[in-house]
Amino acid sequence: MVALYHALLVRTVFITYTEAQQLDFYFKTNDIDSDAILETIQYLYVNCYIVVNADEDNKLYNKCIELISPPAISNAYIVVTENCNFNCKYCFISNAVQHAGETKVMTNEVARQTVKLLQKTYERQQTSYDKTITFYGGEPLLNFDVICFFMDEVNRIKEKYYWPSDMKYALITNGFLLTKDILKALQGYGITLSISYDVDKESHAQRIDKNGNNSYEVVREKIGLCHEMGIPFSLSITISEVLLSRKNEVLTEILKLSPATIVFNLLIPNTQRLKNEHYYEDATDFMIQAFIRLRGIGLYEDRIMRKVRAFSENKMHLYDCCAGGGNQYVITPDGKIGICHGYLNNRKYFSSSIYDVDFDFRTQVDYLYWKKRTPLLMKQCQECECLSICGGGCPYAADYMYGSIYELDTRFCIHAKKVLDWMIKDLYYQVVNKRKNSLNGNSV
Repeated sequence: MVALYHALLVRTVFITYTEAQQLDFYFKTNDIDSDAILETIQYLYVNCYIVVNADEDNKLYNKCIELISPPAISNAYIVVTENCNFNCKYCFISNAVQHAGETKVMTNEVARQTVKLLQKTYERQQTSYDKTITFYGGEPLLNFDVICFFMDEVNRIKEKYYWPSDMKYALITNGFLLTKDILKALQGYGITLSISYDVDKESHAQRIDKNGNNSYEVVREKIGLCHEMGIPFSLSITISEVLLSRKNEVLTEILKLSPATIVFNLLIPNTQRLKNEHYYEDATDFMIQAFIRLRGIGLYEDRIMRKVRAFSENKMHLYDCCAGGGNQYVITPDGKIGICHGYLNNRKYFSSSIYDVDFDFRTQVDYLYWKKRTPLLMKQCQECECLSICGGGCPYAADYMYGSIYELDTRFCIHAKKVLDWMIKDLYYQVVNKRKNSLNGNSV
């Protein structure tokens, strides 16, 4: 069999190898050597797999461009502190906690002003889209009082002013400081919990505390506390080279921990960290293996699922992170407004402030620069098979590696192409199995 995949419209058609040869003959000669292939050719024309000329192709592309929505703040990272109780060896913003003279802890006043900024922003863009406020650090639980103040301020302000009723709240933590009282408070405020935990003791060894101790056992106990209190949590797992060497053990441990969801994180390239030149291929293979195994019990990995959803629903996945397209706020402890939390280490793209009464992200220079950062508008992506399902990877990683957010995140190119290849093959076997079950009279 041969799969014909439309990279722009995210559609797949399966034909036989014989049909593929007949199509090849038609393209070379403009003759049809079999009446049987005529119906296939007509179908491919109608569904834009075959276009008459370049103008028709450009017209289709421009229609897709028109589907790009205006920028809207879908996620706001509230950095309540840049202090951290860990010294994780692979932390991609590790320099952020080394700033001298920076305000590292958010005050109630900054939190109050941030809520005002968000209220004003959401009131301007009353449209239907996912919205999340994420408490971040450093380690956000080091300043938990301000998180509580922030949520109390949200509850106060929404009694008088517009506030989205479908707003989601999240907290990303290393889990070390979790207590029963904190978990009860998070539950009361409706804040979902994401714990950075590498599951297997050897894999987790890079997540050390300030004294160089492995935090594995302590965080494991805190996860047990979540289970004891019936509080769901997500796991954020960094794929290190150690983890890849222990992937079977890691998958087994994930099943034991029963998280609500998981997300795997790829390492940012660094010659001092990565010794395996095939790391991104191997990491993606592991993510696919994990996805196949975990979906059988209804547990889905977020990063793969973004592409699966786009592929299965035939929808363009334009941005793989909220910062892409300028759709994200990052608020520092001293009230600076940025786009991507990766730049906390150098404050690049943090040129505005919550105290600027005229601030509007829709006209601010940094946000305008990020606005078109999607593969659909990047010249070097136009001939790529992953055009509509990649999302462009991480702009910060592209800048880190090659000096501009508009360069390719090449590690993600590897990742996206392997995932697409698997999705097409997986779709074929799903179709075949569904047909077999149908012929055998089994319900599917």
